[in-house]
Amino acid sequence: MSQAWDGALSKSTTDRIEIPGAVVERVFEPKSTGELSEIITAAAADRQGLLTCCGRTRLHLANPAREIEAAISLAGLSGIQEFEPEEGVVYVAAGTPIAEIREEVAVEGWELPLDPPGRTSTVGGTVASAATGPRAHVFGGVSDAILGLDVVGADGVASKCGGRVVKNVTGYDLAKLYCGTFGTLAVITGAWLRLRPQPRIRQVLRAWPGSAPKVFERCRALSRLASVRAMVWEEVPGEGAPEVCIELGGSEEGVAHDRDRISESLDVDRISMDRIDSLRDARVVTPAGAAEDEVVLRARVLGSESEALVNAMLECGLAITVDAGLGVIHARGEVAEPGVLRSIRERAIAGGGFAIFEVLPEPWRSEFDVFGPQNGTESLMVSLKERFDPAGILNPGRFVAGS
Repeated sequence: MSQAWDGALSKSTTDRIEIPGAVVERVFEPKSTGELSEIITAAAADRQGLLTCCGRTRLHLANPAREIEAAISLAGLSGIQEFEPEEGVVYVAAGTPIAEIREEVAVEGWELPLDPPGRTSTVGGTVASAATGPRAHVFGGVSDAILGLDVVGADGVASKCGGRVVKNVTGYDLAKLYCGTFGTLAVITGAWLRLRPQPRIRQVLRAWPGSAPKVFERCRALSRLASVRAMVWEEVPGEGAPEVCIELGGSEEGVAHDRDRISESLDVDRISMDRIDSLRDARVVTPAGAAEDEVVLRARVLGSESEALVNAMLECGLAITVDAGLGVIHARGEVAEPGVLRSIRERAIAGGGFAIFEVLPEPWRSEFDVFGPQNGTESLMVSLKERFDPAGILNPGRFVAGS
């Protein structure tokens, strides 16, 4: 151990963070980008692996870690640092809770187009994991909200990509590359985000569509109505008919028109505005909150293939929630043996999509890559890791193909 790293460790605190493949007991909490750079520089010189975290909502979503010596919490890098209501943009530090930003910008008539599951989600974790929720139907993906990022690379050097305007001056949007790579290429310290005007009104409807032929496809068709912001199909095997919750938003005339269209196809009633949030946040299941043999997974397929995969999951005894307009399926439950998961992943891939295993029984972890095949791009991800993090210190082993 080098003197520089030994000195850096002396500034860390004792904690206990359990992640797949490791238990981390030393945690840094830098209060500035400069402090973060010093920690990473010392770790790189001594090739010491680092875990990055903040809200700790999605730490379990990863392949088993390799040789992690300490964690860096970004909780000390928090706050809304610039908010320009006239332009509809905001700059926030990575450790800022999503809920805090939503509340602040709402005062000026804006909404944050990020909808990650989990009430403790932060900007840094949301961007690093590209986590979306039901309102991705109208918001788009996480990268669509990003104008620019500030990061500290694996060499300890701070840099910017993009900014408060749309176009990155270098001509290549590195911010999109950092989004969804789980902190394996750089540590995100701040983000410029674009905002959306709040809809004039919002309503949430609930329907019980029953088991009529093609009812799932009918719901998918209704999800394309202009004012639909989210549509979540929830079904639990053996617990009766599925429930569909639909959030509408926009002008009074537009919402009324689409509500009438939906009522022509489904029996609906108005329910609490927070129902979509409750369904979204229930998707966060940590290993500690799961039964011993329980699995939690997320899959996405082409819309036309959604119903077949949903039915296959239900037949396996999995409870599901589906973002019907997106083809995104969240499932959880106990399964008898790992072959069930292989079959689900094969079906998802055959349907033009993927299956990510967010929680697995511990004995099965060695049998699966959490993220699964990436259409032959695994070698590209490994090459990017070698290029951006040659010492292999940032979240080593946790991403695609153990990168």
